Amino acid sequence: MDSKEENYINIVGAGPAGLTAAIVLAKYGYKARVYEISPDIGHRMNGDFQGLENWSSDKNIISLLKDIGIDINFLCVPYYGGDVHAPKMAPLEIKSEKPIFYLVKRGNTEGSLDNGLKEQALSLGIKIFFNTRFEGSSGKTIITTGPKRTDFIAVGITFDTEMSNRAVVVFDDKIAPKGYAYMIINDTLGTMATVIYRDRKNVKKYFKNMVDFFKNKKNINIKNDKKFGGRGNFFIRDTNVHNEKIYAGESAGFQDCLWGFGMRYAILSGYMAAKSIASGLDYDLLWKRELKPMLETSLVNRYLFEKFGNIGYRYLVKKFTKGNPRDFLKRNYNQSLLKNLILPIAKSRYKAEQTTS
Repeated sequence: MDSKEENYINIVGAGPAGLTAAIVLAKYGYKARVYEISPDIGHRMNGDFQGLENWSSDKNIISLLKDIGIDINFLCVPYYGGDVHAPKMAPLEIKSEKPIFYLVKRGNTEGSLDNGLKEQALSLGIKIFFNTRFEGSSGKTIITTGPKRTDFIAVGITFDTEMSNRAVVVFDDKIAPKGYAYMIINDTLGTMATVIYRDRKNVKKYFKNMVDFFKNKKNINIKNDKKFGGRGNFFIRDTNVHNEKIYAGESAGFQDCLWGFGMRYAILSGYMAAKSIASGLDYDLLWKRELKPMLETSLVNRYLFEKFGNIGYRYLVKKFTKGNPRDFLKRNYNQSLLKNLILPIAKSRYKAEQTTS
């Protein structure tokens, strides 16, 4: 214990991956210092609602968080379904027996995931240095600095509303090219956003189309709206350990290539980074066993999703609304013989896009 207390583990980035790593290390008896270049946590967010996915494994994500040492001291509301729209078809309703996702709030605001993790870290005596660039070059360091490039962008608004609680998803290339738009209402607070994978230079057009769609289709009243934006990055490396530096979160490319539900990847990779230091286990073995199958499958899912366009969107919506949507998603986030055959094609296309973009 003495040697642990005299040596700090440096963590670069105070997002979900970095703060999770710090919390887990503290519970193992290590001291951690977190360096964040921004003035505070959650600087890219504005109190917007996001989804913590709960479909890629049998274990509920809340139980999983508790197992790795994360307390639920933030808004975390289960959602079992909602309305889903696709071009040239009537909206359909999704219903699930178990939560499809848990709604969380992001940014430096009361009840947010970011503030909850920050409070847990500070309560354990973890030092967080804001407005500080990490200049160290030696010793064990966990890098969690976020996206390196832009594969998709999200732009939206948070707002007050009198509308009742609901979740709505839209698949339509006129609103979110090769992506999706969503609206979530929870206790008079709302978020709507378009997540765009293609034609990102025309984001203003798609943002306007999204707002018009929700106003016209859902007759929603919007008050005190505030704009927010974000971006995501996806890639798969052979190793995420370089010169004693361990990469986690989106700095390691850990993102859901299909939907952009990256919080689960971020938190789990932060936990694995800390566990590898505390237990001496190989970090690359940990993430390749737990995360790589889902990363590869999400890349294949992205390839297929883009290939079939509006016809594929209508097919997807119908599949969501027949049977259990959570089971459908779980099956499609796990490997299969067909997806293993398609994977080399999807990887080749992705590498070509990385080279030309």
